[in-house]
Amino acid sequence: MGDTSLPRRAWAGGLMALGLAACGRVVTARPTPTLSPAPAVRTPTATPVVLRLPTATPVYTPTPSPTPVIYVVQPGDTLYGIALRFGVSVAALQEANGITDPTRLPVGQELIIPSPGPAGEGASPRLPTPTPMALLIPTIRCAASAMGSLGCIGEVINPQPHPLINVQIQITLRDGEGREIGSGIAGTALDVLPSQGRSPFALVFNAVPAGYARADARVVRAESVQEPGSLYGPVEVLRTEDREEGADRIVRGEVRNADQRPLRRINVVVAFYDAQDRLLGYRQVVFAEAPTAPGAAQAFEVRFPAREAKTFRVLAEGQR
Repeated sequence: MGDTSLPRRAWAGGLMALGLAACGRVVTARPTPTLSPAPAVRTPTATPVVLRLPTATPVYTPTPSPTPVIYVVQPGDTLYGIALRFGVSVAALQEANGITDPTRLPVGQELIIPSPGPAGEGASPRLPTPTPMALLIPTIRCAASAMGSLGCIGEVINPQPHPLINVQIQITLRDGEGREIGSGIAGTALDVLPSQGRSPFALVFNAVPAGYARADARVVRAESVQEPGSLYGPVEVLRTEDREEGADRIVRGEVRNADQRPLRRINVVVAFYDAQDRLLGYRQVVFAEAPTAPGAAQAFEVRFPAREAKTFRVLAEGQR
């Protein structure tokens, strides 16, 4: 039972807590969202919590100072995103911190943020200009939690003939008259959105704003690449099976490193849908304790409330 698809490779993020286990391996599992409707708590403001990627607009530009600016790496950060946030180049960040491999950025590492140079000398980061592409967002669902937060979840589909990276979705909360009362930026569960592929996204607001009536979503950033580059490698979904156990639906399966090189990280996303093929939520498992050798397989298992879930899709990607 289940509608499965075979993506090339995957990462992740999430809203609510989950526990995941993989057969024969200890894996790093991330909390991923499940929407549970509950009475909305009315509070004056709602602060969005970005789950995956930094916003496309730099929010802080440090001024030259004898005291260096220090940034502590957070879960989901990339060197590219940090450079964009502080208005410096990736090369300047690497040089200031002695980083030789920009793909390895440990959570908790302290980074020295270099001051932007004078005009004409690298004051602006040499980063691609965000160019939103024509993507599809079939639905977006938001529900209040018992703790008073508002969780929003949706799915983005790439109809373009090439893969996309750095996909960001703006979620806007509106009142009954359509006025904006809050917004935030969400990233996709997959780092790379393949051509004709899809990925879920999620965002949590820490409170339900007064007057909240509905939410809408639009793509504000998406960059096309002919190939995902040397950082990513293909992952094959070998098998999947599902069954109901009490109130849960359990999905088990295996993914295989289909690359010719080891993958230091494999990201598996299992998305669940109702009878109308509307996204209900997703679970995510990340294998990152040790590199996965070429041809080697990893087993995964996830649980999801079975009340509404009728079908599922397994998405996977690997990082070299």
